[in-house]
Amino acid sequence: MRLSEDKIRRIAERLHDELAQRGLLAYKEPKDAKAGTARAARVKEIYDFIVADLMIEAEIDVEAERVLDTYQRTLKATERDILFRKHKEEIARKRGYVL
Repeated sequence: MRLSEDKIRRIAERLHDELAQRGLLAYKEPKDAKAGTARAARVKEIYDFIVADLMIEAEIDVEAERVLDTYQRTLKATERDILFRKHKEEIARKRGYVL
């Protein structure tokens, strides 16, 4: 994964707080919840979603690398980067994943 867990957590917290500040977050606080636990649970859900999305992208990266490994000739670095991006976009499109 390209992002550390701490960075993902900070992104999730910032996203939650920004959405809440703009009034784009609709939720009900549980009656018996301690202060801050409901926010923590919502941030955890956002965090889990981001991690799952990054894992899907990592799987696509691995598949694109497998395709490049099937090439018989050695690829130059720039050529490999271009072909990697092309194959990654194609695999993502086939899976219905938006990069």
